[in-house]
Amino acid sequence: MLQLKNIRFSIWLCLWVFLLTEPVFAQQQSGRSGSLFRKDKKTDAKTPADTAVVPRLALPTDTLPATDTTGIRRSGLRVTTDSTTTDSLSSTSDLQSTVEYHSEDSTITDVEKRQVHLYGDAEVKYGTIQLKAAYIRIDWTTNEIFAEGRYDSTAKKTIGEPIFQDGPESYNTRELRYNYKTKKGFIRGVVTQQGEGNIRGDKVKKDDEGNLYIRGSIYTTCNLTHPHFFINAPKIKLIDNKQVVSGPFNLVIADVPLPVGLPFGFFPFPKKKETGTSGILFPAYGEEPNGRGFFLRDGGYYFAVSEYFNASVTGQIYSTGSWGLGVSSVYTKRYRYNGNVALRFNRNRSGDELDKLLNRPGRNDFSVIWSHSPVPRGNSNFSANVNVTSNSFNQFNALDNQRYISNVASSSVQYNRTFGQYARAGASLRVNQNFGQVNTASGRRENGKTDVSTQFNFGINQIAPFALNGGRGRWYESFRLGLDFNGNYSVNNSLSAIDTSFSRLGFVVVNAIDTSRVGGETILPFDLNNLPALLRDAQFTGRYSLPISLPNFKLLRFVNFTPSLSLQGEVFTKQYNYRYLGDNRVQIDTLNKVGSEYSYSFGAGMNTRFYGTFQIQGKRLEAIRHTVIPSISFSYTPDFSGDNFGFYQRIQINELGDSRFLSRYRGIGNSFTSSDGRASGVISYSLNNSFEMKLRSKSDTANQQFEKVSLLDNLSFGGSYNLMADSLNLSNISINANARVGQNLNMNFNMTLDPYAYIADPRSASNTAGLKINEFAISRGQGLARLQNMNVALSTSFNPKKKSTEQTTKPANTTATEEQLEFIDRNPDLYVDFNIPWNISLNYNFGLSRFGLQKASLIQTVSATGDLSLTPKWKISLNTGFDFVALSPSITTVSLYRDLHCWDMSFNWTPFAGSQFRASNYSFTLKAKSSILQDLKLTRRRSFYDQSGF
Repeated sequence: MLQLKNIRFSIWLCLWVFLLTEPVFAQQQSGRSGSLFRKDKKTDAKTPADTAVVPRLALPTDTLPATDTTGIRRSGLRVTTDSTTTDSLSSTSDLQSTVEYHSEDSTITDVEKRQVHLYGDAEVKYGTIQLKAAYIRIDWTTNEIFAEGRYDSTAKKTIGEPIFQDGPESYNTRELRYNYKTKKGFIRGVVTQQGEGNIRGDKVKKDDEGNLYIRGSIYTTCNLTHPHFFINAPKIKLIDNKQVVSGPFNLVIADVPLPVGLPFGFFPFPKKKETGTSGILFPAYGEEPNGRGFFLRDGGYYFAVSEYFNASVTGQIYSTGSWGLGVSSVYTKRYRYNGNVALRFNRNRSGDELDKLLNRPGRNDFSVIWSHSPVPRGNSNFSANVNVTSNSFNQFNALDNQRYISNVASSSVQYNRTFGQYARAGASLRVNQNFGQVNTASGRRENGKTDVSTQFNFGINQIAPFALNGGRGRWYESFRLGLDFNGNYSVNNSLSAIDTSFSRLGFVVVNAIDTSRVGGETILPFDLNNLPALLRDAQFTGRYSLPISLPNFKLLRFVNFTPSLSLQGEVFTKQYNYRYLGDNRVQIDTLNKVGSEYSYSFGAGMNTRFYGTFQIQGKRLEAIRHTVIPSISFSYTPDFSGDNFGFYQRIQINELGDSRFLSRYRGIGNSFTSSDGRASGVISYSLNNSFEMKLRSKSDTANQQFEKVSLLDNLSFGGSYNLMADSLNLSNISINANARVGQNLNMNFNMTLDPYAYIADPRSASNTAGLKINEFAISRGQGLARLQNMNVALSTSFNPKKKSTEQTTKPANTTATEEQLEFIDRNPDLYVDFNIPWNISLNYNFGLSRFGLQKASLIQTVSATGDLSLTPKWKISLNTGFDFVALSPSITTVSLYRDLHCWDMSFNWTPFAGSQFRASNYSFTLKAKSSILQDLKLTRRRSFYDQSGF
């Protein structure tokens, strides 16, 4: 008995000595992974040969929290609990999720210090947090994770530097210490991507709310290891990955600190790439020596509000005192609509000394541009295309040559809706502007015309009344009938001229006439003061028609015969009544009475097609085919001048008893230029020709033995003859042709010939055009026909073969979205593409116009546009032309572009402005570039008329 007690005492003594003197130490071989603080799982029945398994040890609960319901498990080291040592009062773990770790080289667990050391491509995961580094240490006593890279003596550089990822945010660091309990951390050498920019810093502290406090920091949109530019700030605070707030900072370009900075900075950035980044828009600078002097133009701020809406506010300032403000915005709602709006105002003061001495007032110019495009869906849509400007805005503020030379602008806002399958309705507001002509004395455009009209319409789509149930193919079932009605109310500041001369009318008008309108049209400023006068001259007009489609037939198998029937009319709110007072005098009374004028006509048309082939046995040329499409039609309109219709009034005009039909709705202004309601029977004809040749393929292995090449796409002749007119039965003859020569040359030609002769006007010497008489020109020795106008246009372009669209517009690493790529494809002129080595476009235009006996006026210009990539990052472009009539060059611009990867530079110079009133100017721009354009190797041509961007 005593011996058994001694043996038992010896066993217990050895066990206690072992627990007190032997450190618990285990080493795990390479390639091991494990997880801490999760439920224990059964060990696999088979243990790999390279796995070292340590015997199970029972540890006190104060060494490791064995009472945690999640338990402990690590590969290579397994610790279990003993139910007899469980403390029911011990607290649970502070961890909110499973901690998983892994290393490729080795994992060392020090139970005494409660640390895990991971070597070689180490990785730790805890919830949304993921850490990768060459070395990671997990300390369970301080609840910290430490990570750093290691120096590779072979490569002579540090490898495996820590990469810390918290959800979608990623941070590249040199050294990291993170407390997973307090969620605070300390980082050395951080690099983090935020939107299109990235932030770098020497020392970083992270609080439990995700904010970063960075010392020795820079902010840049350049994605290179050594950025081309950055904003240098001693301190930066990154607030919840939404915005950056900095202390004093300055701009550094190419490692050169610039004396450009601010005492503080605020840089918001979005999480989504589609939104873009808010920030400062740097202005362009230059000089207009004969205009407004030196300038800073289009500087301001860009607001990236959301991925559906952005806005920019820009300003201009000139050394002579001129200034300008602008607001532009782009908005979109996916699958519904998208659009942009731009508002600009300029207060311009001339720098000319003579203008200052004469104290000439400045100019107030404005521009309103709005485009709204709906995505077709449902039964209604709203669209807008507004371009309203003051008459002199383009002349003095436009930088784009096309806009500068443009003399017209049009705007429209429309709403359309369909009701069921057949009914439809709509309304629109339209503004048409003509900016007038330049006054050679003042250099300003004058007598601009503005027409504002509102329209509404409704109609019924054509239906087949005899085939409502689908029909059975009978000929009469193709008869279709519809309805269209359009109403229009127009206000115009151009009051039409009133010609009441006896020589034209043959009688004297006794009404009081506005003498200012007798000699010609009167143009009033379009403002509120003149609105009553403009409204008195306005009139509502409604037009209706019944579109009718009749069945067509085949005659002699090859001739298409199409009958036609039409009915149309107009509704007026005013009527005119005429009274002969004797002594060649007529009084005209205006009645505020609604009336309608209608007409109907019927006719038929025939057309066919035949071919002629000329066989030519050449080396490659096999044949030439000539295609002819003749057509002829006849239209008859009955006489509507009778009193029973009430459209015209027959009135005596002189003492000789002569009478005329005068319109009750159109007045005397149009009585002799439009139809007088008499019957007409018009025969119209046309002849279309096309020529193409048949060539033998160059290669014997080609898929097709022959290929067709067009010689002349179209050569057409056309005109008409009125059988019932008492004179001038034949209309003008029109000739049109277009062709494509080779792959690059496009040719367009049109000409109008007048078959009748002209004589001098014996009643008016000022009528230089003369009078057209009822005699053919050939009978008067004026040629076969008189040439009224002719236009010839030739255009061509040259450039090397482009790469495939996938290679040039969407590289594999691009961050551009489909919407952004689609915008770039739709607007190639807004970008400079460095992938195209060179490009040349040439255009030649010749125009001749002559009316009657007047001298012919000529237009003959040539224009050239081209660009050349001097190097992969330098491109020069030229836009110029020459006017052979004025013997002077047209507006010439030279642009130089430099791709600076994350920045781009442009220099624009206008050596010849085309007019003495438009000064030559230059501008220089240096701006940061979107990362999307960096990937696509494009440069945005930014200027004040830009309406969108990213």
